[in-house]
Amino acid sequence: MADKNFVTLPEKLQKQLGVKSGNSVEVTFTQDGIIVKSPQKPITIQGRRWSTTALAVIMSIVFLGYFVIRKTNYIPLTGNESVATLSLGLTTLSGLISFSTSFILLKRQKGSVVQAVSWRNFPTVALAGTLISFMLMAGLFWIAGNLFKGATFDLATSTALFAMITIIETQTMANLVPRLSSRLLTNTFIAVIVSGMVLAMMSNQNLYWWKRNLSFLGTNNAKSSWEFNFTLIFAGLILIALIDYLFVSLKAVFPKSRQLLILRILLTLLAIDLASVGVFPNNVQLHSLHGKVAGYLVYLVLALIVGIKWLLPNVSPDFLHMSWLIAGALLAGEILFQFIGYLSLTAFEILAFMLAFTWLVMLFERLNDYLEPIQTYNYIVK
Repeated sequence: MADKNFVTLPEKLQKQLGVKSGNSVEVTFTQDGIIVKSPQKPITIQGRRWSTTALAVIMSIVFLGYFVIRKTNYIPLTGNESVATLSLGLTTLSGLISFSTSFILLKRQKGSVVQAVSWRNFPTVALAGTLISFMLMAGLFWIAGNLFKGATFDLATSTALFAMITIIETQTMANLVPRLSSRLLTNTFIAVIVSGMVLAMMSNQNLYWWKRNLSFLGTNNAKSSWEFNFTLIFAGLILIALIDYLFVSLKAVFPKSRQLLILRILLTLLAIDLASVGVFPNNVQLHSLHGKVAGYLVYLVLALIVGIKWLLPNVSPDFLHMSWLIAGALLAGEILFQFIGYLSLTAFEILAFMLAFTWLVMLFERLNDYLEPIQTYNYIVK
């Protein structure tokens, strides 16, 4: 026992953490102070588990009642009226309710992990989690439908399968809230924009979109153009939520920093402009406006890269050198496209997008590093 660290905590704090004498706690030392966390499951988790289970039971009753009313005894795994269809509707709704309830309850607690997520960003964060969950379920059901073609289940088995899927969904979404962080939002931003782009490209592969330009994916001539435009709009909204979350937290590390304020403004303008590219697709009537908005996107990225040396506190030489390399690659791509004609419009757009997107992810990872704890130790409560 001599090599163990012990800490004395007030009784009120022990109750809030859900620990007692002899339990272990994690003490994290940061630049701004210390953070005490409990590896034990807090008391509130038990209540949350019951509420998510009750929600799953209610949705299962709705599922059962729907097919009883329609006098359907055997339900296909996939199809118009199937386990998949109702799961994508009812289970996704259950996940949204579970996430929202857990967020609101935690938001009301002082010192909770979601305090840095403002109420104005709550709809975007909740919708992001719900959409990713929906896309994941849709993909799994698509795989299951191809593996088990024509599979049908009786009403009891179908209800049990639906209940199991819904319980997993509600528990996952509720447990996601206490883990909300800037790094999680960064990964969500990456997942949404990459999956949306790939889906739009796959939907239009037979239309040879790559022979025209990347913006074609959002026009009236493209198939399911809403996927491409919605991806840009939603990615912009997530980016705004991420920027707000990050810079509220960074105030504690760099108080009254004008450079960070300018960086926040530029990044917010970039997020708004990204969403605007989706709001104003490259149709005939909006072609001029779309071109201007897309052009502003390039200028904002270049301004950020060029000014990052002065805007980012304690910028590392490695990040600075990588930024200049990306700026050089963007400039080289512009020359090869505009003056030499070596790159097609589509190739240039994809190249510019990938370079700018990579640099943005690097920037957010760097900003996340400022918020990382310095050291974490385990202590035993006396």
